[in-house]
Amino acid sequence: MKNILISMVLLIVISCSGSKETFLHPEVVSPEIYKVLLDNEDVKVLEVTFDAGQGDKMHDHDPMTFHVLQGGKARVTMPDGTVNERQVPTGFTGHNSESQRHRITNIGDDQIKILLIERKRSESSAEKKQELILPEEVSPEVYKVLLENDDVKVLEVTFAPGQSDLMHEHGVLTYYGIKGGKLQNTLPDGTVREMEAPDGFVGHGDKIVKHQMKNVGTDTARFILVEHKKLLPVSE
Repeated sequence: MKNILISMVLLIVISCSGSKETFLHPEVVSPEIYKVLLDNEDVKVLEVTFDAGQGDKMHDHDPMTFHVLQGGKARVTMPDGTVNERQVPTGFTGHNSESQRHRITNIGDDQIKILLIERKRSESSAEKKQELILPEEVSPEVYKVLLENDDVKVLEVTFAPGQSDLMHEHGVLTYYGIKGGKLQNTLPDGTVREMEAPDGFVGHGDKIVKHQMKNVGTDTARFILVEHKKLLPVSE
């Protein structure tokens, strides 16, 4: 009787585990299109490149934020066969708050390039509003809000040569350099550091940061910042 019960339990476990659908990571099923730039416990950052006529395989995404670096015409196919064609302009920014499965084909004549930032977890306590010195309020000539909702705030940051912002704060954020440059970072205690940020520079910060930035190079620098409202900053 004991052996029969054990067998029944094993069958139930196998049946339940088999019913769970496998998560199809885009960089695994279509590595020629999806390049992982950064992957940690909070986020995964992907550079997505579709040549004209190229399509990926059916795949899944965690809740994600995307910014179109180079637009074009795309066809989106859902698992049920529903097809939607759309013209996606360069600079378009969007956010999907739920996981989703689909496949995409570039049906235009030009290459499509997208920055994709997936959030891998959420913390309900992070939904509490924190009073920060917002960069777009103190330096609106540098920081432009492209999108804001309950999950994220996406900022386009543009520093002309010699341009500086005012002291400000960020929560948990992911950043990407569309056009890099030489930057100077000043902390509240007066500490100054210089850094060379190349094109495509990517990073993630999990603490509240207060600083002031200046472009000390000779070229205009442009960045995309995604602040994650559902990720709680790590305490110092």
